[in-house]
Amino acid sequence: MQYRIIPALFWTAGVLYAILSPGSGIPSLPKFPGYDKVIHFSMFFGLVFLWNRVWNAQPIKSAFWKIILINYLVFGIILAIFTEYMQMYVPDRSFDRWDIFANALGGTIGTVIYVFLYRNKSVLV
Repeated sequence: MQYRIIPALFWTAGVLYAILSPGSGIPSLPKFPGYDKVIHFSMFFGLVFLWNRVWNAQPIKSAFWKIILINYLVFGIILAIFTEYMQMYVPDRSFDRWDIFANALGGTIGTVIYVFLYRNKSVLV
């Protein structure tokens, strides 16, 4: 568990930094419809996936393991809502309910893929 927590902590810090930075500090990215939703999806996909890996390192009972996955999924959704509301107070940023949806979807898909890889004994988990 000890070495798996490092990527999860760095990813979490990166997500918080990216989401709560002023809009003027965001680098110019290729613009296509919905590009920001892809970024939000990707950030929360990685966030929930990496935190699920942290708990995989410990031997835990099956029922408890499922509760842990649900907790991280809920944590990802709560963090998605919280950070989106916080953007209202960050210069050059704004609230967008579709960003919350993209964040929550990323966390959900991250959990689903984690469970799939875990059950198939993938080296990625």
